[in-house]
Amino acid sequence: MAKKVMLSFPDEFLGEVDRVAREEQRSRSELVREALRVYIALRHERGYPGVNPVVRQALLVQDNLARSSPGTGENSAVDIRKWREARG
Repeated sequence: MAKKVMLSFPDEFLGEVDRVAREEQRSRSELVREALRVYIALRHERGYPGVNPVVRQALLVQDNLARSSPGTGENSAVDIRKWREARG
């Protein structure tokens, strides 16, 4: 049995969804279902943080760096610039 799910999209994005759905002669629901199927298949194929050890290790390194140098939390470019300047 199918369940209904309510989703919220910004107007501009919904316009793009509707345009693609029209071009492919699909409903919004069909398009969103297909997009999620593709996303889930890619996620399993490529691995995700809970499964892929390389990705998991990269996230650990990133988390450790964030803890040791938390930055401003506002703009990553500014944070990187400050981090580089501090290194010398």
